[in-house]
Amino acid sequence: MSGRYVVNLIAVIGWLIAAVFAYAFLELFGYFGVGFYGLLLLFICMQVELEPDDPVPHHPRWLGVGFFKILGVGLIVIGFGGFLHLQLG
Repeated sequence: MSGRYVVNLIAVIGWLIAAVFAYAFLELFGYFGVGFYGLLLLFICMQVELEPDDPVPHHPRWLGVGFFKILGVGLIVIGFGGFLHLQLG
């Protein structure tokens, strides 16, 4: 087994777990819960970005923050948009 295969396998397993978690979260709390989860994720990402204690501004962990900010905004749009669509539609 090559290292690339192992990394891809771990990534696929991680995405499957994330998909199951998102589906369970949607079933338990509905669209409003998904929107709230996205808002919470975006809030955490902003707190990490504004953290003044880190002396190196372009630390490698910051590269993932942008992805999670976009994911948070997407969850907010899907969650609250779906909630409003079900309530008004």
